[in-house]
Amino acid sequence: MTGPEERAEAGAHLPSPPFLAVAVLSAAILGFEVLLLRLFSIVQWHHFAYMIISLALLGFGVSGTFLAVAGRWMLRRFTELFALNAGLFGITSVASFLVAQRLAFNPLELAWDPAQIGAAVPDVPHLRAAVFFGANAVGLSFYRFRGAEGRIYGADLLGAGIGALSVLALLFVLSPMNALGLAGALGLAAASIAIFRQPGQSRRWAVLALVAAVAVPVALPLGWAELELSPYKGLSQSRRVAGARVIDRRSSPLGEVTVVENFEIPFRYAPGLSLNSPFEPPAQLAVFTDGGEAGVINRFTGERDAAG
Repeated sequence: MTGPEERAEAGAHLPSPPFLAVAVLSAAILGFEVLLLRLFSIVQWHHFAYMIISLALLGFGVSGTFLAVAGRWMLRRFTELFALNAGLFGITSVASFLVAQRLAFNPLELAWDPAQIGAAVPDVPHLRAAVFFGANAVGLSFYRFRGAEGRIYGADLLGAGIGALSVLALLFVLSPMNALGLAGALGLAAASIAIFRQPGQSRRWAVLALVAAVAVPVALPLGWAELELSPYKGLSQSRRVAGARVIDRRSSPLGEVTVVENFEIPFRYAPGLSLNSPFEPPAQLAVFTDGGEAGVINRFTGERDAAG
């Protein structure tokens, strides 16, 4: 345990807890977790929500253990390490999902292919890393400013609540991948705020973090937002057919709706239609929600019977 003199000496370096930086970082962490739920629902299935919650809890748990071991040493350079962990969260929050998309993991084969377990294992460390770094910064604030835990916790909860609600509103405007870039930018912004408020701290690092925060959503390579859906989802299967073309895509917190047309090999969705029927279904567009089948849109010719 640190004594009163040691805490007083450490306290001389920072006049007050970094409430704003903690709130911004907490908003980014909760937004990141919500976005992972949406992203894995699209590229895989909604069952991955349980995995994301487990990864978040594991990241915070590992961070708590790390701070219990190394926290006393980290107090001596609080501002630098807070900013470093916040910045690493901003980078890994985007990079971890991009790496996850490149892994050859198919959950449908888990029942009969043990190799898929090995393919899933790399998902855990890099997805957990972002939460680990974010939790390090927030947890270090509690460790450093003993006596101000209530106010830090208030900033943490306020930021987390704003982040969770804001990401739902953002998903009406931005795609999940673009919103993920914004969450990463907030992590870098929190690092910049922490450095700017420290008296005597070199401002060039704060400026660099702020520039990186602006550049992250903009400077990512073209096509980075293209999601790699499971090849077993309905949308992936339909796009393999010759002549298929995506004509519209709309995203919201409720799901991502994709419309596909194919005039070369038309869609034929008519449940209950007898094989002996002399009539063909009208021209159709296929509709998919989060990559899964949602139905079709029939072309309306003006005749109500044909629309049915």
